[in-house]
Amino acid sequence: MSAARGSLLRLWLCVAGICAGAALGAEQRISTTGAAGVALFGIACAATRRSPLVLLAGLAACGFGTGALSAGLRADDGIDLERIAVTVPRCEVRGRVLEQMGGLGTLVAVDLVSCDGGRSWVNAGAAALDDEAVSGSTFRASGWLLPLGEDRFDRARYRAGARAELAAREITFGPPDGVFSVAASIRAGLRDSAAALAPPEAGLLRGLTIGDTEGISDTTLHEFRRTGLSHLLAVSGSNVSIVLAGIALLANRWSLRLRSSLAAAGLALFVATVGPDASVLRAAAMGAVALFAMALGRPTEPLHVLGVALAVLVALRPQIVFSVGLHLSVAATIGIVLWASSLQQGLRPVPGWIGLPLAVTLSAQAAVLPLLAGVFGEASLVAPATNLLAAPAVAPATILGFVGGLVGTVHQDLGGLVLRLAEPFASWILWVARLGAQPSWAAVAVGGWVPWVLTVAVVAAAAVTLARYGEPITLEG
Repeated sequence: MSAARGSLLRLWLCVAGICAGAALGAEQRISTTGAAGVALFGIACAATRRSPLVLLAGLAACGFGTGALSAGLRADDGIDLERIAVTVPRCEVRGRVLEQMGGLGTLVAVDLVSCDGGRSWVNAGAAALDDEAVSGSTFRASGWLLPLGEDRFDRARYRAGARAELAAREITFGPPDGVFSVAASIRAGLRDSAAALAPPEAGLLRGLTIGDTEGISDTTLHEFRRTGLSHLLAVSGSNVSIVLAGIALLANRWSLRLRSSLAAAGLALFVATVGPDASVLRAAAMGAVALFAMALGRPTEPLHVLGVALAVLVALRPQIVFSVGLHLSVAATIGIVLWASSLQQGLRPVPGWIGLPLAVTLSAQAAVLPLLAGVFGEASLVAPATNLLAAPAVAPATILGFVGGLVGTVHQDLGGLVLRLAEPFASWILWVARLGAQPSWAAVAVGGWVPWVLTVAVVAAAAVTLARYGEPITLEG
């Protein structure tokens, strides 16, 4: 076994242990004492280094114990809130908005709660709120804290970190501060500047830039799902890469340290603007690891960077292990790293400006196909073609959309002018989605045993590729 494969195996065994431990710990299927014991046992095994198998088992056990311990400690943070909710008291609550939970509502931190009877609690835990609010905002509310149920909706809220539901009768939000204030200004600038565009293009630009799909019609969303383009509306690693590439291009003549600092600041601002979605956090964590290595002058290898980023991310936010967005993002990244280079070489007769995006698209689509089939019960047959056609317009539309939001914070009309430049690119993407969704065979329903067959095939292909893994995998062109 080469040194590269050996280090990769050790790293990903530890990552797998952390993810498994976080999943069980979040469900409270293992005590914090037991998790700590497993972690210490793993450290002892890894320290002895008597044999490679003992070392690997120790790393996996250490990762499992760490993930379970982190998840268990976070679950304990909300015990007060769970106990309050069981009595269903009317309370006065003060806290902070943490993040949006997709269709699950908003996750808020309950900093102070005062209930009927005169009792008060500080830092009681996190609650789910149906109202939408800006991350970083403060709030005051009057209402009821209700226990979460056992249905799938409430279980998903629990896994996202909520320990109760805040049914607010009255609620008042305060303005966000710090970086969240800047992020809110950018979102508002983008929204106001996009008002001058046609509704379909305006909605798409907001979706491409910050993942806001409120202005996109149901028909367009359906077309994007059928054509495999819906990932464009969920801010992910590609958006982070585009932002970092834009910053690197602008600061190309500056020193390495200054470029790294600007990229890190831009990365933090972008994450605050779009919200801490799982796929965004995965890409941001990878970007942070890569920037740190670049500042130290160290070479980076994608699968190692992904493993380190994922380990840190799950250890710090154990509940993220349940996110489908994270699963899709990680699978797509692994597929691109493993297969895109070989596919590009096999497409030598094809011009590079077509071959590279086609190889990346096919690799990512192949890796996420089992997940799409298992979770959504549908697979798009036209996704490779539509993604290839849409790809050239995505980067300029995203960059111009983000710049338009920045300019719009200063002057709405100037921001609208920048977004006018992005409008043709948005129109092209909409046209590709509309055209690709027309055939009845554009997407097919899959279910039953099909996702499992696809999973076995993809895992086998990945194993064969990893068996030949040695030198860092790069893309040409």
